[in-house]
Amino acid sequence: MISAQDQYIVRRLRLSGILIIVGLVVEALSLAWNHPLSFIAFIGIGGLAIGLGVIIFLMALVTSKAQP
Repeated sequence: MISAQDQYIVRRLRLSGILIIVGLVVEALSLAWNHPLSFIAFIGIGGLAIGLGVIIFLMALVTSKAQP
């Protein structure tokens, strides 16, 4: 049986993985898009998603949810 602590970490790791994958997909698509706004999408959307994914990943590793 999975404890509440493990479920918390699994949810955070899954969220971080999804954000990183979304960021990589946005960056890959923006490289193929030949428009000045592609740089904004690359940095603004893709970079932000990857950055948030990395931060959530690291926070899930170092923080713990207090159990009652």
